Amino acid sequence: MSSTIFLIIALVTTGIFVIQFILSIFFGDMDADVDVDADISSVVSFKGLTHFGIGFGWYMYLAGNTEIQSYIVAILIGLFFVFAVWFLYKKAYQLQQVNRSEATNELVGRECTIYFKQSDNKYTVQANRDGAMREIDVISESGKTYQTGDRTVITRYQDGTLYIQ
Repeated sequence: MSSTIFLIIALVTTGIFVIQFILSIFFGDMDADVDVDADISSVVSFKGLTHFGIGFGWYMYLAGNTEIQSYIVAILIGLFFVFAVWFLYKKAYQLQQVNRSEATNELVGRECTIYFKQSDNKYTVQANRDGAMREIDVISESGKTYQTGDRTVITRYQDGTLYIQ
């Protein structure tokens, strides 16, 4: 009798998981039930309880006995499922890239690396812009000759042109 109860728990929670998975792939995004902070609400949620039921139910069904040791192991496996999925959701949420456009004048004071020389005082540099490494055209104010790989700082922005030292 108890084996049937554990099988029902396992099948119902696995079915709920499959439905959630299919719906999230075709109709929704993953962050609907996930919070970046490590608060208790992101662990004790419907998805968390579903994953606990999967680990707990399948272990108890496959173990086939109702001894106290089996319950302890099943609870630990259920908790492992909850925290493993919580960790994966947290990492997936961190992978989401928020596009934040920066104005060109915000690059003043930012360090950059010379990528290549275009002419006597005109260079292309690599600088961090909009959360990613970008290639930007600059002009050397001092007339100093730079080599590829040299690091410098963007000193000013005037009339649509960035200048380096």
